[in-house]
Amino acid sequence: MKHKISALFIILGLLCNVLPLYSIDDYYNFPNQSYKGSVTYESSRNLCLFSFVATTPDPTKEYLIKGIPSVLLSELRSLEYTYVEHPKANVVYHSFGEAPVQTLQEKIDAESQNVKRKKKEINDEKDLEDLRSGKRQLAPEKDPRYVKVTIKQFWERKAPSPDESFGLASKLNCDYILTGNFEIRDNELITKVFLFDDFEGKTIPFEHKTSVIRAYQEMGPLGESIREKLQGKDTTTVAVSASGEEGALVYLDGIYLGKTPLIGKKFPIGKRSLFVFKEGFHPYKQEIQLEKGKPFQLDVNLSLKLSNSYITVSTNVESDVYLGIQYLGKTPLNHIAIPSGMNRLRISKEGYIDSFRAVDARDNEEVVVDVEMREGKTEVYYKNKQNVFLDHTYKDFATYSLYGSLLFYVSYVYLNYASRQAYSAARSQVTLVNATAISSFYQNNPNEFFFWYGVQNSIIDDAESKARSLKRVAGTLPMENRKDRQLVAGPMVILMGLMLVSAATFYYLGIDEETLEFGYLPVSPSAISYGQNAREGYGYMQFNVRY
Repeated sequence: MKHKISALFIILGLLCNVLPLYSIDDYYNFPNQSYKGSVTYESSRNLCLFSFVATTPDPTKEYLIKGIPSVLLSELRSLEYTYVEHPKANVVYHSFGEAPVQTLQEKIDAESQNVKRKKKEINDEKDLEDLRSGKRQLAPEKDPRYVKVTIKQFWERKAPSPDESFGLASKLNCDYILTGNFEIRDNELITKVFLFDDFEGKTIPFEHKTSVIRAYQEMGPLGESIREKLQGKDTTTVAVSASGEEGALVYLDGIYLGKTPLIGKKFPIGKRSLFVFKEGFHPYKQEIQLEKGKPFQLDVNLSLKLSNSYITVSTNVESDVYLGIQYLGKTPLNHIAIPSGMNRLRISKEGYIDSFRAVDARDNEEVVVDVEMREGKTEVYYKNKQNVFLDHTYKDFATYSLYGSLLFYVSYVYLNYASRQAYSAARSQVTLVNATAISSFYQNNPNEFFFWYGVQNSIIDDAESKARSLKRVAGTLPMENRKDRQLVAGPMVILMGLMLVSAATFYYLGIDEETLEFGYLPVSPSAISYGQNAREGYGYMQFNVRY
């Protein structure tokens, strides 16, 4: 019977704790809230490369310990994504409410229409299953199955064994570990590689044989097989030509594949973005579909970029003129045709400091540039031209001055706070604060009144003296001076103002035309496509697309 009574009290106690939840539920209006579930997936993985181990130590072959992984690294640099059929879910938001229609993020986006956010294409496992079944097609940057790979190098650490990789992967934040060993037999180099996958919890072995003399040159097939395994998806061969034009740069999904004519390059199947660029031609962009078992071949027709803008350049000494990476000739240049768009002009001469100018060439208009070349060394001038003291520039001192003004402002705030605290501390020690209480005390205790009055007056005077002293050191800013909104000078306010003036002065001294234009880069176009709709694309690609 006692146990039943105890159980009853426990149940009643639990109910008392649960019932208040109903009021919380009503307070936050949970019954009227309704959200679909959603999920965010992993966006990156780390591939860690370690040095290799010699099975039989040989001092004359120690260069292979770091040399082999270095060669493999050069092969793996083009690996941007790894394909994961079932990516890891980072955060899962479960649905709740009756008949949910929108996810929480979709509801926020709908209520904040002026805020631009990157649209999330995949919100749940059903959307991901549509990708797997082929009902939907997405570019790799929007498909969560394509996880970006970042390569880390650990040349100085001891190469782990396959068994040691389990613990080391978590410690070093490695999703993949690549290491191995090598053995030399006669003139043959036998390389064994171990690729540890921390998510799958398994080790994938590779083995490759080369000659010792041409070990590095013959490592290509090994690196390609490792890259294909990490890509995690079927590949097909890609061949791209440019109507007989040689040397055009070919990119798939932003990954450089090579120059035209491109033959026999392997790439994962799926929807891809092809980009071809060559100096003097319009950039070419196209969405393509790579299919399993079907080699992809395409002959791109690059359109010659017409030069219908003009430039005139004059200098005090004969100099070489470059527009982007294109050589225009020696000064003086008069009415030279150039491609339209934003670009950077560089004027150079041996023994003189290179001069840079921003160029915004528009159709059927002429840009006129007149430059006075100065003697000196370019690499020394642009490294030290802003230096004020040792290795500190005007920008550095402007930044230090801003930090100084912040420091004095903190001191100003603290001194004002300490001033108020002095009054607060004295207030608790003053016992009688109104005329009635003072009069009553005087009548009832005339002998003690004058002693009490002196003590109280001393406390007040000390507090006011301390507060005024702190306030004099701090000063008062107009925004805090309620009396007449005037600035009251004090050491902290004065030093704060001096630091701000100093910051503005150093910033002004460090700014000149060359400083701005030396760091100038053509703006990125919102979309690079064929024709004049992307007039900035050409100059932008000259500076940003390299191999």
